[in-house]
Amino acid sequence: MAAITLEPPPHAIELKKRAHSYEEALELAGFGPAQYVLTFLSGCCLMAAMNESIVISFVLSAGHCDLGLDARQVGMIGGVIFLGIMLSSFFWGYQADTRGRKTVLQCALFATTACSVASSFATGFTSMAVLRFAAGMCVSASSAIAYTYLGEFCTGQRRGQMVAYASMMISFGIVYGASISWWILSYDWRVQLTDSFVYRPWRLLFILCTIPGFLVGVAFYCMPESPKFLLSQNRSTEALQVLTKMYQLNNGREKYYEVYELTPEVGVSMTTKKGWDGVRQSLKDQTAPLLERPYLCYFAICCTNCIISFAIYGGFCLWFPQIMNQVLSDTSGKGTVACKVLQGNKSGQNQNDTQCSETIQQETFYYTIVLGFIGMFCSLVLSLVLRRVSSKPVMIFNMAIAGTAGILLQFVTNSYAVAVLFSVEIMFCAMGVTLINASAVSLFPTHVKGMATSLINMTGRFSTFLFSSVVGMLMAQSCHLTFYVLSGLLFMSSALTLLLP
Repeated sequence: MAAITLEPPPHAIELKKRAHSYEEALELAGFGPAQYVLTFLSGCCLMAAMNESIVISFVLSAGHCDLGLDARQVGMIGGVIFLGIMLSSFFWGYQADTRGRKTVLQCALFATTACSVASSFATGFTSMAVLRFAAGMCVSASSAIAYTYLGEFCTGQRRGQMVAYASMMISFGIVYGASISWWILSYDWRVQLTDSFVYRPWRLLFILCTIPGFLVGVAFYCMPESPKFLLSQNRSTEALQVLTKMYQLNNGREKYYEVYELTPEVGVSMTTKKGWDGVRQSLKDQTAPLLERPYLCYFAICCTNCIISFAIYGGFCLWFPQIMNQVLSDTSGKGTVACKVLQGNKSGQNQNDTQCSETIQQETFYYTIVLGFIGMFCSLVLSLVLRRVSSKPVMIFNMAIAGTAGILLQFVTNSYAVAVLFSVEIMFCAMGVTLINASAVSLFPTHVKGMATSLINMTGRFSTFLFSSVVGMLMAQSCHLTFYVLSGLLFMSSALTLLLP
């Protein structure tokens, strides 16, 4: 068969005379299969990050006897992954802005897999803590850079919507982790590898929960680098090639892409720096713009909102299975307010510290799965809303609703209403994290975007680590005041969002 040659459109010569901005070129590339594939893969990166966080709660419940852990050590291992995420965020943000989004995501996913496989062979507190800390440092990139990578393939009109779609996979990670744990921990087999080491089902959880992240890392070999990053690195020809392939995938190969030249992004330095002095200067270049107007104000607001959202979402999410179990099991007929449930949970927390029990109640798995599905539904609704409304008004409304739910928890005594309000407060704060990242992708220039999203998420992860450690004490000492303060912070977050463009 003879080769078919397509002649360029008559207006091609005129188009060559005009250079398009990146947003114009992205708009002309169209929206379709290319963005959907990238949304799915970016969502799987977020799912991989959630898997590493959720699996440890089930592993520690089922394996603390084998590892010889006391209650204090269990708490330390449960929180050390957030410490790893926090401490490595700056490093990954710098790497993403200098080496590329795709490259960083691949390296982080493969490194996370290696840490998880090694964790399944941990023999005690020290080895488990070190390996989970290392896993947290690796997974930090997946939980932040994925937003940047996806956002740079979507126009401003679609960006928030697609980020919300991708965030559905975070909740699916909760469902996946709880379901896999429920299945694997129903078995009680033992494999004697050495005289002192026995491989049991809880160890296998690490491997099964890290498989999705490994597969995504492999899939990224077929994915392009962010064209906006390429453009910021003065690689406009490569950026144009990526955009052309996107156009062909979205519109068909028989059509012509009407962009022949891209204009560089204003204010982006293309200078290549070498040596340690170059690295220090590069770090300064990646960070300094965030401390200058107008970005300093945006950065401070995003960090504050992320701290509040992550603290409530991460802190209460750890309590959710036990809270749901106690609230829905209340048979007094008088109903149970939230503070009575939490204080009851605290009072009974240490009753069995001297006994080593590996039993996990089935309700724990069930309610965790339910929470995951609620999160998926909320993310789906959020994505549909963001198709027509920008992220700013949605964020204002979202945080106000979460704050209202926290106040109502002090007055509602119906068990199911308490459960619903807890779910609303947790999941609306989770959606707040998604909205903050969607806003950050739009607010900051390309050459510092990865650094900005990483640092914003770093502050949020630190608040999760801190709040999850003290929430029990706060609820036991002054439950009602704690809820009112948290609701006040949510209302403050809603008001601060008004200051964003």
